[in-house]
Amino acid sequence: MATSTLANSPNPHELLAGIARPFAPPRHPKSRPAFLVFPTGKPEYHWRIVALAANQTISRHKNLTFALRKCTQLNKQRGEGARNETK
Repeated sequence: MATSTLANSPNPHELLAGIARPFAPPRHPKSRPAFLVFPTGKPEYHWRIVALAANQTISRHKNLTFALRKCTQLNKQRGEGARNETK
């Protein structure tokens, strides 16, 4: 009875198993955003930005585009951290 070898294996993953190395975990795990946009359910301001750590509404917006833009800016500023320029 013949046994399969890597060269004529019906499973292509067996062929790659010998040469592929597992992915290394990221050095810095992806941080979760500190600010997210949620609907308010109110007739005038439809969207709100919430600081997740404090579960506090930061701002309210009529337009989703503006709310998302501000939320993105807040999360980007948080990711960059505080800048201390000393000379």
